[in-house]
This record gives sequence, C-alpha cells and structure tokens, in this order.
Amino acid sequence: NNLGQDFKVTRLQYYVTRITVVHDGGNEAVVGDEVVALINANDGAYSSIDLGELSVTSVEGVKFHIGVFAPLNNANPSLQPAGSPLAPQSPSMHWGWASGYRFLAYEGTAGMNFSQTFQIHALGNANYFEVEVPVTGQMLAGDIIIPINGDYIRGMQDIPVASGVIAHGVNEEDLDCLLNFKNLVFSASTENVGIESVEAASDFNFYPNPSSTSFYVHNSSEYSNVTAEIMDLNGRVISTVDLSQTNEISVENAGLYFVKLYSNDLFLGTQKITKR
Repeated sequence: NNLGQDFKVTRLQYYVTRITVVHDGGNEAVVGDEVVALINANDGAYSSIDLGELSVTSVEGVKFHIGVFAPLNNANPSLQPAGSPLAPQSPSMHWGWASGYRFLAYEGTAGMNFSQTFQIHALGNANYFEVEVPVTGQMLAGDIIIPINGDYIRGMQDIPVASGVIAHGVNEEDLDCLLNFKNLVFSASTENVGIESVEAASDFNFYPNPSSTSFYVHNSSEYSNVTAEIMDLNGRVISTVDLSQTNEISVENAGLYFVKLYSNDLFLGTQKITKR
C-alpha cells in the first residue's frame, strides 16, 4: 500500500446495491432495488452485474452503493431465496440482527514474513456510502457495457496493515477502508471492450443461458467448421472451441462472456453468455 507495507489477500467480498446510470445529458436511470450483487475477488479478474433493460443511449457515469440498504440490511437473511446474494453465505456476510450485513470483508496476511493476520469487516447503516464514477458506456453485442476498474490495493491506503489490523465494526480501520472504496478504489476502465456483432450469429443458440455449469450450442445454420472464441469483458480470448467436435462450452469463473463465432475463418458474429 502507500505506506510501503506488503500484504497478501485471502478474502475480498463486498455488496453493490442501489445502482444509478447517468446518461444522455445528465439524466438518471435508477436500477431496481432487486439488483443486488456480491462481488467476490476469488471469482477472477472480472466481475459483472446485469442491470436489466434501461432506456439509455449514451452512458456518462454510474453511481452505486457499497453495502446493503436499510431496512433490508437489518432483515432476516434466512428469509431470502436460495441463491440470493443476501441469503446466508459461507464464509458469512451477515454480522447480526442489530448490525446487519458485512458491507465489506477484506482479509489476509501482512508484516514480516506475512506473519500478521489482518481482518477488516465494515458495516453499519450510517456507513452506506454512494460511489460516483464518470465513465463512458461501450456497445458490445447489442448491450451497453459500463467498464469500471477496481484498484483494490487503494482500499488499504493509509491503513497500517502490517500491524495485524483487526477491525470489525463501524468507526475504526473498517470505516477507513469503506471510505477508501468510496473515494479511491473505482475509476473508469481504459480498456476497449467493444466487439462487433453480425446477424449470422443469431443462428446459434446457447443454452442454458445463464448457466451455473456448462453451455451447449445448437447450430440451426448451414455453416460448417464452426469455431468459437470465448472472450472475457476485457476482450481477452480465454479459450477456443471447435464446435464440429463438441457442442459444449465451459468457463471456469462466474461472469459475463462473449463468444465470437467463425466458419472456415469467416466471422459470423458475437453472442453473450453468463456464468453464474
């Protein structure tokens, strides 16, 4: 961190809720409260949140909150449906009835030979902060993508992590970390995620989509020797599949992916898949 203290991260999770898209000359499109995301750094380098359908042409920025809003923050997590980010998690993201959810859980080791354990669990209705990020949306396979960079190292700015900080609450290093996430961590990504889309790709159906396991491809076209390039949100090709040999596509981590389809090196178009 900026104090020159090395640290290793073993756990980094936080909630993102109450999202607003700033668009078309300063207008605001509010995403419904049902959109709740639990971001887990262990899911890989990229995390994605589906904002649903909004009446937006040109994105100018995004606002979102770290944590869970009241009174939902103080509700019973066991009443949430299975699979919900607000249902009981392992490790737990819920602190207790009075305090509610952990807005942020940041853990690891630091100090000499990384012998010191640090734990920051930040919570509290008074610490439900809004983040604002000026960012331009990019068109990708018929969707608008809002690419945001999270510099998680800056979450530990000015925090003496090498001393083995243990802060579970609302007004010590836990609050400092939340304020760092509010003010320092997030910025507009400089990556170009735009990928062109061609109508021929509509002849390929990916199912189930979203999927928690594998995706299967149904080819209703006359194209032969079809290959698929699976790309992450950064436009990086993570695998290539020969669809003349198998109709199954697998990705390791949860998130949003794009599949570029080719037939005998002729580009057919792009399809979107989501791994849960």
